[in-house]
This record gives sequence, structure tokens and C-alpha cells, in this order.
Amino acid sequence: MLPQAAGSTSSNDVPYVDVVLSISARRSGCATDGAGFTRSVASDGMPFDPVIERLLSQLEEAVRREDDGVHGDAILHAILARWLWLRPLSAAQQEANNGALPKWRLKRVTAYVDEHIGEAISLADLARAAGLSRMYFAAQFRIATSLRPHEYILRRRIERAKDMLIKTNDTLVEIAFDVGFQTQAHFTTVFKRFAGTTPGRWRLSNRLDA
Repeated sequence: MLPQAAGSTSSNDVPYVDVVLSISARRSGCATDGAGFTRSVASDGMPFDPVIERLLSQLEEAVRREDDGVHGDAILHAILARWLWLRPLSAAQQEANNGALPKWRLKRVTAYVDEHIGEAISLADLARAAGLSRMYFAAQFRIATSLRPHEYILRRRIERAKDMLIKTNDTLVEIAFDVGFQTQAHFTTVFKRFAGTTPGRWRLSNRLDA
């Protein structure tokens, strides 16, 4: 068993990759404190692993015998492979594995929609904002939001329209154009589908409730 760093209270949650990096630094000639291999308690929930413990012991012995050339490199690679296999997946990796659009790409897309809400927005525009091909983007977006891109755009247009209906005295046709609809009739149809009533009645009802 390798000695723990001062202040450590548990042999669990070992950041094995830190050990490997410190050993690699020593082998390349970097300064060390000569106290042998030390390690600290990790904060990422990495469990104690007996396989890595054995590999670390073998590596320590190889270094002490000054027999840490090819053999030592092989042990280092085995430790890293085991550590990568054991470590928890990040949220981004889980999203990638699930086929969902990563959050940073989704944020870019939603920001683009909000900035261009009054304009015609195509699938190609959204895919370009995400940095993906159109078909690949559409599939990932639907997994991430449970909505098709066009459906998401319509919802955002109606949300913006509701805000304008309450806060402004703009006419319905003006609001329709401002949120990206080509006609008031189309705006009314889509608004009623999402809100359950017409824009005029929704405005009256919500202003009275305010």
C-alpha cells in the first residue's frame, strides 16, 4: 500500500491520474520531494480500486529498482486505461452518449432564435448556429428538447407575442410581424393552438387579471 499524503483520512476516492502524472514528472527529471509516491483524497467520487492499487505498487517497485523503462510505461498505460474506465461520465459525455445536443450548442441555438425572432429562421440557420449539419442537428435537438426545431421556434414566437400583448399597445398585426409571422391570420391560428384562445381575448383576459 502506498503512503498517503499528509492530512488524508481515507484510502478511498483516490485521484489515480494525479499519481500517474506525478510519477511521469519524476521520471522526466522534474524536482520531487523524495518522499515516495503520495496521493490525496479526491473529490469526484472515484472509488478505491484494488487493481489500480496493485499496479501502483508494481510501478513504485519498478522505479525503486530503476527498472521503469518499457515495463514502467506499460504499467502507466494500464493505470490510465483503468482510471478512464472507472471514472464517472461528465454531464456532457452523458449527453453525447444519449445523442442529445450538448448544452453549449443548445444555448447558442436558443440565443440565435431569440435574437432573430422577427425574421424567417430556417433549419439551416439553426444548424449553422450549432455548428452541425442540418439532419444531425435536427435529431440531436429533438432528443434534447422533445421538440422539432420548427415547433420550438413557434413556441418562442408565441411567448414573445404574449409579452408584447401585455406590455404594449401594439396592434395584433404589428405584433404578428414583430415576432416573425407573415400574416395576422397565421399568427392567430398558431396562438390559439398554443394558448387555447385568440390573441385579442388573451390580451383582454390577462390585462384584466394583472
